[in-house]
Amino acid sequence: MGNKVKFNFNDLKTIPNILSVSRLVLIPAMLIPCFLIGDEMLARKVFLIMFILIGVTDKLDGTLARYLNQTSRLGAELDTMADTVFYPLIALWLYRFESAVVGEWWSLVYILLGLFFLKMILGKMKFGKIPTFHTIGGKTFAASLFFFMVTAILYPDIAKRLFPLLCTIGFINQLEEMYIFLTRDSVDENIKSIFSK
Repeated sequence: MGNKVKFNFNDLKTIPNILSVSRLVLIPAMLIPCFLIGDEMLARKVFLIMFILIGVTDKLDGTLARYLNQTSRLGAELDTMADTVFYPLIALWLYRFESAVVGEWWSLVYILLGLFFLKMILGKMKFGKIPTFHTIGGKTFAASLFFFMVTAILYPDIAKRLFPLLCTIGFINQLEEMYIFLTRDSVDENIKSIFSK
């Protein structure tokens, strides 16, 4: 079953963990451009800046943790928590700012979200926690989602053409990670793919 993370306040003082915490603060703050800024052009600009900041901190926290030798269980948990909240909310932000990009294919988004939450429930039931795998497919899907949302805001016509590819990457990733959940007896969050031993 899952181990509880022992909280050490000093772990929060590392640069990678500060970046993760800033991401957790910025995510709910994104409701401001989504729903509270009346000027649509300003709302889109503020949203895009915040979204890019969140994406950059997502990439930097783990990279800096390894480079500075500041990896910690707390850091991994903060990163997982931020990712678990951030990536599903992309559907809300996409609906708010560029719903036409998805057009009549919103059912694919709902299925992807369903698979994401089903995977989390299965992980919690089987391992006692919600593990996050750092598979090649997961990293590819996360990067694809990030660049897709930026493209949707700046170039909606291009994003509309990329949407089927994004869904394909997403479905493959969610099914691969669900297969890993179902076929493994223990959690190796650094597993690269279903073909890893």
